[in-house]
Amino acid sequence: MVAKDSISTNDVNRELYIRNAELAVRNKTLSLLHTMSDVTARALETKEMVHEIVHTLRKEFAYPFVAMALVDHAEKHLAWKSFSSAKKKGEHPVEVIDLKPIDVHSKTNLCAKVFSTNRRHSAIRVNNVFHDLPEEDRNRLTTETQLKSTLLLPLSSAEGVVGVLAVGLDRSATTLSKYERETFQSVLGLIAIALQKAETFEHLQNTTKQLRVANHHLRDMDAMKTEFLSIASHQLRTPLAVLKGYIGMLNGNMLDPLSDKQKETLTRMDSGTEQLIMLVNHLLDVSRIESDRLQVRLESVDLRTVLEGLVKFLEAKAKEKNVGLVYVIPATPMMVNVDLEKIKEVFMNLLDNAIKYTDEGSVNVTMIVEEKNIRVDVKDTGHGLTTEDLSKLFQKFVTGSASKKVRTTTGLGLYVVKKLVEAMHGTVAAESEGAEKGSRFTVRFPQYVP
Repeated sequence: MVAKDSISTNDVNRELYIRNAELAVRNKTLSLLHTMSDVTARALETKEMVHEIVHTLRKEFAYPFVAMALVDHAEKHLAWKSFSSAKKKGEHPVEVIDLKPIDVHSKTNLCAKVFSTNRRHSAIRVNNVFHDLPEEDRNRLTTETQLKSTLLLPLSSAEGVVGVLAVGLDRSATTLSKYERETFQSVLGLIAIALQKAETFEHLQNTTKQLRVANHHLRDMDAMKTEFLSIASHQLRTPLAVLKGYIGMLNGNMLDPLSDKQKETLTRMDSGTEQLIMLVNHLLDVSRIESDRLQVRLESVDLRTVLEGLVKFLEAKAKEKNVGLVYVIPATPMMVNVDLEKIKEVFMNLLDNAIKYTDEGSVNVTMIVEEKNIRVDVKDTGHGLTTEDLSKLFQKFVTGSASKKVRTTTGLGLYVVKKLVEAMHGTVAAESEGAEKGSRFTVRFPQYVP
């Protein structure tokens, strides 16, 4: 009975010893994984990360050397990124030696074989691992580190093999301990993921750098374009003003009486000149806006008189199109604090557009006090706006779907309107029930109270 109890106790003790040994291996593996995880989390760049991984593994197991090569798909070779070795007597700082790249299609180099087969291999001869390593360096590496064999491990990810880990051993590659086997089984996947993270980070950095250079170049080009617009617009202004003056003289019979046909031609010339002047003014405004040179001189203005003058000016154009232009003047002053010339430009654009995009019906202008704002609505029964039109209406060089029905449009008018209104602390908005259902533009300015 005593003998049976003794045997049973021995079996239990043996089992406990085995379990404790396995637990110790697990703990060491987990500790190393934690260390490697810290390394990969700290290092963002590939070079730094590879260097830390290689050095950590060599130091943990006191290997003769550890090296890592990563694949370069563009060049079709494996390039050595880090090499860490220790002398026979004690360790010395990490040493990176100049190792030549390996052709991934090489038939003699085992690293290429590991890459192509995604399977581990071991090598006895150093030159089967490090391609074209000088004999002096081979001998030094073998004697100083007591190198006996080299274990070559693939670094695999979901996208394939990304590199090879070379581990120098002072014994046969078949004598790895359980701790070493478990470590490599756990660490290789972690390394591959970390390398992909570092590669992605570097790619983002390079892309960001390229975008920064491209944006700088675009800003320079944009500044040149703005300057050109400003110069060209100023140069066009003078001859247009002269042309406008001579047309006025001819229309007023200041030179010689004109026939009806000549007057009709002059009317068309005058209309074309007005369109050119408006375009030049838009270009000048755009150049000032984009170069931050737009200036507003605020003063108290009665919007009633501004709109009354513009409506009278555009009555002839509306009548020519058989479009009614209706403006009911409010009984009380509608005072706002704006730039007089720029507010005229704003409503000139809106009224001109309303007439231009209306083939029949009317354009109605209304003005009310809304809370602490003066609200002006320019409503027409014209071609209207689609949902897509409304989403990009106030952008530069954008024209609505109905613009094909109107030849004289630049896509700048509403962009300038919005910028001018905002510069004078107002807002502008547009709404429409859809194509061919008319539209309404609403401008609001804070009411000026002396």
